[in-house]
Amino acid sequence: MRFLGPRSISSLLKTALDVVYYGLYSLIAVVVALSVCLLSVPNLAAEAVRRFNVDASLSAGSMAFMLMAFGASLAGYLLITHWTRQIFRTLSEGDVFHPDNTIRLRWIGFGLGALEVFGYLARGVASGVFHLHFEPIYGLRAVTTWFAVLVVFVLAEVFKEGARLRQEVDRTI
Repeated sequence: MRFLGPRSISSLLKTALDVVYYGLYSLIAVVVALSVCLLSVPNLAAEAVRRFNVDASLSAGSMAFMLMAFGASLAGYLLITHWTRQIFRTLSEGDVFHPDNTIRLRWIGFGLGALEVFGYLARGVASGVFHLHFEPIYGLRAVTTWFAVLVVFVLAEVFKEGARLRQEVDRTI
């Protein structure tokens, strides 16, 4: 089984990322539509709370705000998926150390870090303003997330060095 080039694992993963990418677009559209519905029909929020037996006294505006924050986090995942798709496109073409992959990996690292910080802020606002309670944000989940961010930045440097070596070889031959 090949890992690079056409008909390889990387092209299969690129196809899977395409599905996730367009699925995220669809989910963002649904979240925005739900937010607009909650703002335009405030009784809809009360009915949803009653029907799903949710123990929360949130107004329609609060629910719409929380949905929009969720949509913003989905937009962050959409950007990360976009950059990852671009990396896997170059891998499926057989071009491993494409110079742009370094920048893409750095943006993925910044995006993952920003999403984690956004999650901390969103939990703080939800518990402070809306009086909602969540599981603690520290522990193994936080450690693995920040470890993943660091690994992505290390991979960016590896790709940078690979692109430099490739450019050096291209100049000597």
